[in-house]
Amino acid sequence: MILEIEEPHRRVCGERIPFENIHAVSMSLPEVSDVIGYEEKRTETLSRLKAGYPRFVAHAYIEKILDYNRETKGVTGPQFIVNSKKAAEHIISFFQIKDAIILEDEGIITLTISASDKENESKVLSFIQHTGCLLSSRKAEDYLFKKGLIDSIYFEETRKEKPYEKVEASLSALYPGKDLPVYLATSGMNAVYASFRALDKIRAEEGKDIWLRLGWLYVDNIRILEKYSRGSHIFHDVVDLKELEEFLAKDGNRVAAILTESPTNPLIQVPDYPELKKLLDKYGIPLVADISVAGSAVVDLSSYADVIVESLTKFASGHADVMMGALFLNPSSTYFERLKKDTPEFLETPYLRDCERMSFELEGYTQRVKEIGKNAEILANFFSSHPKIKAVHWSGSEENHGNFSKIARDKNLHCGVITIEPAGSLESFYNSLRLLKGPSFGTEFTLNMLYMYLAHYELVSTEAGRGFLKEVGLDPSLIRISIGRENPDLLIQEYKKALGD
Repeated sequence: MILEIEEPHRRVCGERIPFENIHAVSMSLPEVSDVIGYEEKRTETLSRLKAGYPRFVAHAYIEKILDYNRETKGVTGPQFIVNSKKAAEHIISFFQIKDAIILEDEGIITLTISASDKENESKVLSFIQHTGCLLSSRKAEDYLFKKGLIDSIYFEETRKEKPYEKVEASLSALYPGKDLPVYLATSGMNAVYASFRALDKIRAEEGKDIWLRLGWLYVDNIRILEKYSRGSHIFHDVVDLKELEEFLAKDGNRVAAILTESPTNPLIQVPDYPELKKLLDKYGIPLVADISVAGSAVVDLSSYADVIVESLTKFASGHADVMMGALFLNPSSTYFERLKKDTPEFLETPYLRDCERMSFELEGYTQRVKEIGKNAEILANFFSSHPKIKAVHWSGSEENHGNFSKIARDKNLHCGVITIEPAGSLESFYNSLRLLKGPSFGTEFTLNMLYMYLAHYELVSTEAGRGFLKEVGLDPSLIRISIGRENPDLLIQEYKKALGD
């Protein structure tokens, strides 16, 4: 078997990934037209979705609670179900919303605003997406079951003994002797947001107001700095630090912090960390590093970053069925004590059952990424020698390997995500590929994503946008592949067929 999901389900738009798992965080988008329909919010596409990445698509159980609120509580205006009362209060304060009401029922928090407040409705929806303060599908499931609105609880393997402590201990063990405190969050983006808000608060007191983005980052990392910082500046070139150095020579005294990804998403690029560290130390600038694309079991940024964030939804889970994030604080950071004090203010605590599931999944984390990394190398070498592939971006490429090896835990470890640029027809290749296609990564099964279409459709769909992408070295047709644990020979067979071999 190449996949856990049978062929008919792989070919149906909107099927859950993993199939039949009510807590699935991905969904099948088997054709380019499905991706476009999803991005353009076409009814014929959206009506077929059984799931979606939870920060972008409301889970069916969340929708059910929203309906229940309308029917039993008289809610008529916009309503947002969030993880905690703290999150709801933060949203009200942040956007200065008048006439907001917070409803509490059996631990479920619903924020309601005036039906006429269209401006804040849009802002709140975006804020929940970018900052990941959403309600867990498992918490929603427990609520609905208690209310008699669903008949059963989805069965899954878990570890129930001290799950919070065990998840934190499992992650901490990846940094032996470093004594990095670990904080759990409802999502990787919540961990990013918490570190941003805490550092921004600290640095504002020192008169620092500019955040820097190093490299082309994931869309919500970009949006947090664009929308919520007091100013931000981007350096697209991760490898050459000359432009950054010139900027710091002029305005280094204004820089609050730098946010980067290691590797970056989707080009798998890594800066020269020893050199970057020297540069940032010169100006006393803290660094936040998002390592989600590789994961803590593959890379170690503890010698360089003040804050490390990771989406545990990805490789730590491996099963695409739980939303969670982690934030690691570096004791050697100048800001360590303040971060310990201020970061928890903005973190959202994961739900108990999510931790029970994650505690089980983390047991296979290290072995999982080793197997996936080996497959990634095999697939990358296959694509690199194929005439119908223009470029392959991966941790072992000539461009990336030198810097990646400086943060890799082992010289034989590779990032499990590779990105390819097909030379021929995108539609022909993507539509004919008989492997799973949908958002997210870090899964035990191979998952293909039309990345620029799903993350930056506003750029892909316009002439000006495509021109900008060309300027910054991003092919609109690139496909990000999260490599799985399947037999690599079988995977290569499928890619050969899609390439017309």
